[in-house]
Amino acid sequence: SSNAVAHSGSINLNWIPAIATGVFKNFTTESDVDELIPKLIQNLPLLPFEARKSVSAIFNYLLVCGLDGLDAQQFASVSSAFAKYVCERADGIIGQLVSEHDCKPTSEGGAGCVDITLLCGSMLRSSLRHASIYQWMLSDGNCERLVYPFLDCYVHNPNFDVSSDALETVRVMFTGVTGGSAAAGILGDQASEEHKQLMEGIASDFLNRKYVDVIDERINNKCLSSKANYMTRRMSLQLLSSILLNRANYNVMMLYISSSQNLVTILCLLRDPSPHITLDAFQVFKIFVANPNKPPEVVKILFDNKVKLVKYLEGLHKERENSDEQYRDEKQLVISTLEGLEI
Repeated sequence: SSNAVAHSGSINLNWIPAIATGVFKNFTTESDVDELIPKLIQNLPLLPFEARKSVSAIFNYLLVCGLDGLDAQQFASVSSAFAKYVCERADGIIGQLVSEHDCKPTSEGGAGCVDITLLCGSMLRSSLRHASIYQWMLSDGNCERLVYPFLDCYVHNPNFDVSSDALETVRVMFTGVTGGSAAAGILGDQASEEHKQLMEGIASDFLNRKYVDVIDERINNKCLSSKANYMTRRMSLQLLSSILLNRANYNVMMLYISSSQNLVTILCLLRDPSPHITLDAFQVFKIFVANPNKPPEVVKILFDNKVKLVKYLEGLHKERENSDEQYRDEKQLVISTLEGLEI
């Protein structure tokens, strides 16, 4: 479809549909090309720059051509078949896409260079739009080697493009939400909401199973720490807010806002020198305050600091109140709740 082409890279519109409807048949019928895609991805560093882009564009298109655009139905079988092909070879394909994120910021071509990392990030996110691949990657047997390295290493890369791309992949992994439509091509418009709920359910199940590993040990202790770079802290805060405010993650939210240590972390970020981070921190802080069943240790911290907090919040992004009614109303509710807090 034309929308899918737009997202797949710079490639000739005239021959992309031929790949989707004709060339792909070779991958399912001829054994000599059965492992072509894994070999191409494995050998991306050996390919010229434009050839790398073409491999990525073709790979992305085959995965999304049946998901986006008015003519997605025409290519739905192609997307489904190619997703099945990728899932059956996920160890080689997805594993290689993840390992290519181990990017050396000084590389100039060859293994680990920035452009390969960005292309692999794009291909990985296209893969995660299919529930079968998404669930496989977030399974207990695969998350330690395929998911955790993003939070441990990749989002902290000193190269801005690499770290931002890794953070976008993390957002997709932990929310199940991509930039494209919810598989309307394969499932039809009426079922697209069901597909969205399926993807969010996979993400929620993962976060519930791996709460300590993901939220406590990595997002809190690494991504939100003062040692993390500005962009990592900001985007991690935005991701945390999205996770906690999603109804599918109710259990995760209650676990998070029941922790006094988490509250201390957010209070520190609420006083960050960056106005962007303080605004993002407020979006998480308001959830602690709004909780009607606050644990005693959380109540004590809020009560002991409520005078300072109220004074600080009254001046927090005051200039925003005239243009953002929701922020103004939410801030006033937080302040009034704090003022009425008793032990």
